[in-house]
Amino acid sequence: MNYLKLLFLICTISAYSQEVTLTWAEKIKTKGFVSILGGKDGNYYTRHTDKDDRLVCRAYDSKLTLKNEQIVNFNLDEKKYSYLGAYFIKDKIVHFMSENKRKEDKNFLYSSTTDLGLKTSDKVFVLDEADEEAMSFGARSISPDSTKIVVYHEVKGKKREPNTLNFKVYNPSFTEVLLDKSAQLNIKSKNFSTEEIRVDNNGNVYVLAKVTKEKDEKEKDHTKFYYKLIVFGKDGSGKDFDFDYQTKDIESIDLIAGENNTLICTGFLKTLGKGFLSSNKKTLISDELFSVIIDCNTLTMQSSKKIELNGLYPEKPKKSEDYVPYKVRDIFFKKDGGYVLIAEQFKIVEVRTKNGTYYIYYYCDIATIHINNKSEVVSVSKMPKYQKNASNPSVISTYKDGKTYIVYEDLEKNLNAENDKETKRSSASMFSSDSKNALFLLTVADSGEMKKEIIYSYKESKIRPRIGSSRVINKGEIMLNADDQLGVLKIK
Repeated sequence: MNYLKLLFLICTISAYSQEVTLTWAEKIKTKGFVSILGGKDGNYYTRHTDKDDRLVCRAYDSKLTLKNEQIVNFNLDEKKYSYLGAYFIKDKIVHFMSENKRKEDKNFLYSSTTDLGLKTSDKVFVLDEADEEAMSFGARSISPDSTKIVVYHEVKGKKREPNTLNFKVYNPSFTEVLLDKSAQLNIKSKNFSTEEIRVDNNGNVYVLAKVTKEKDEKEKDHTKFYYKLIVFGKDGSGKDFDFDYQTKDIESIDLIAGENNTLICTGFLKTLGKGFLSSNKKTLISDELFSVIIDCNTLTMQSSKKIELNGLYPEKPKKSEDYVPYKVRDIFFKKDGGYVLIAEQFKIVEVRTKNGTYYIYYYCDIATIHINNKSEVVSVSKMPKYQKNASNPSVISTYKDGKTYIVYEDLEKNLNAENDKETKRSSASMFSSDSKNALFLLTVADSGEMKKEIIYSYKESKIRPRIGSSRVINKGEIMLNADDQLGVLKIK
């Protein structure tokens, strides 16, 4: 395994360097914020709410010049429905709305479409309905290729009965129901929570649940919980996959679309321990990656791997923030069968006081892990970062021409920080100012070598892009969302 030091570009790049161009559109007058819908053929689409609370969609050309703007009206009573969001599907913008009909004690989920000329259809489809008590009503997920959409809700069971999951899988025009299912999850324990629901390109539905073990399932020095992935096949078949590593706690777990119609269930593990005061460092860190690949065509497990990763933590961790667990953010696949995994340290700490409960959010170091087609670790590269309750946390990344590009916000002073000791802490407080921050670009070569640059300093501009609501449109092309302004970052 190669452990590589940072290669720094000492000079700050401008927004129009040889590698990066950043273009901003004009400001949008909105009461709220702008939502990015997507991009197609060099055009970009957004939605926002104007000063009169009307829903507005916009289209921009490749230079971010405004081409079209239309108020969106549905064939519904504006005072009765709630707007839930939209998907950008090929040549249409699909809107979702919900309505509560009190006389019927029911909720209804609707959809309607707007074409790329921003003309909204008169047709409104009823996608789902449920009693008012239904949980997660209006929740939805879209397949990686945008050809399947699942909508779902959960009905709480009476007394000791388990909950019932109800879901429907639609084609992208919502003219056909591909799967309509009502099922009680096949879980022995009564104490479980539904964590995530996904649909694949074939129309199979995946339900990820966190399960607390019953007394007869618990073993000494083993985990108290595990995860179960339940698959409902489009043909009515069903399969279960359990993720229980016994003496290893699952610190994070995510479902990510893989190549060749596969689904990857991945995350980080840590050795069981007695908590922070444990003398064994291994019980405090999550430095083992697990990866299970499921073939969506056959609904079988294609591979299951556990990979130990060195270099994710300091050699001699001392402070509690040194033990922040990692979470997988992105996976990029190479032509030779290997892949690049982007992970970030993330945790939420609950603090209870006599005056109530509050939460502390940590978004810390970024790790880039290169793994070859034999599931061997080629390199682990770590970029030090420390964000506590930051107003603009986390990362967005893309992969192009053998390089990984990661965009994030940090203190400008951290440009030359090479390790945790040198990293200045970024926190949101009455004494902090976002003018001290900058928008960073981290470039990681396939060898693992890293280069850190500043796209622009916040002292130079009042525009503040929001990483969490930005979106990758194509390889090397990211739409940035600055609440009332749209930007496009292109990496050549």
